[in-house]
Amino acid sequence: MSEIKNLDWNKIREFDLERTNVWISFAFEIIGVVLPYVAIWILIGSSWNTEKFHNYYNVLPVKEFLLTIICIGYLIIALGFNLITYILKWQKEDSFTFTTAIALCLTGFVTNSIWIDKLSIGGFAIFLKLIFLVVFALIGIFIGTLGTMFIRNFRFKIEEEDQILLEAYKKGEEIPSIKKIRLEKAEKYRIKKEQEIEELNRFKEELNEKIAIELKNKKNEKLDEKENKKRNKKNNKK
Repeated sequence: MSEIKNLDWNKIREFDLERTNVWISFAFEIIGVVLPYVAIWILIGSSWNTEKFHNYYNVLPVKEFLLTIICIGYLIIALGFNLITYILKWQKEDSFTFTTAIALCLTGFVTNSIWIDKLSIGGFAIFLKLIFLVVFALIGIFIGTLGTMFIRNFRFKIEEEDQILLEAYKKGEEIPSIKKIRLEKAEKYRIKKEQEIEELNRFKEELNEKIAIELKNKKNEKLDEKENKKRNKKNNKK
């Protein structure tokens, strides 16, 4: 058996092996997500007003629209930075979940402040901002998790194709094309689906037969009860 066959691909995909090191992830989230946000919030954030820092929000042309565009740009840059670190293999797929959740959460905090700060609701404004912060965080986690799953599944597919190619090379066989491998996978998937449909239809037939037998037995039981009642009446008359 070749070395490639001895590899346990399922173990390679275990959760612990698929996570980015916590300190590496933390460092990149601070550099690529948190620090750019802090710069936007201090310099342009609609709710930042102190004597120490000049807030440029009020001097922006079409300020609400432009601040929203800046925040969307920040979100794209944060995800782009994460993609670069992933391509360079500094981070793994799980980083997209964290980056999307944190970036969308912080973006929502700035953009929601635009209209919340205009409301005359006093201290409740902070509570309202926190509510939207949590909502945007949950949306970010959902989107980030979907993105992570998509990217991870794509990598798994590439790994499986590479494994097939390597096994063919080790055996000295003709190396199949990627297109041929995908066609074979599609054919296997079709056969598997047909088998599942056949099993389901078989299960339905067995279930219907079982139900029919049970109904028949119940009907016979009722007929037997009626006949017994009739016999008992006749015996009582005698």
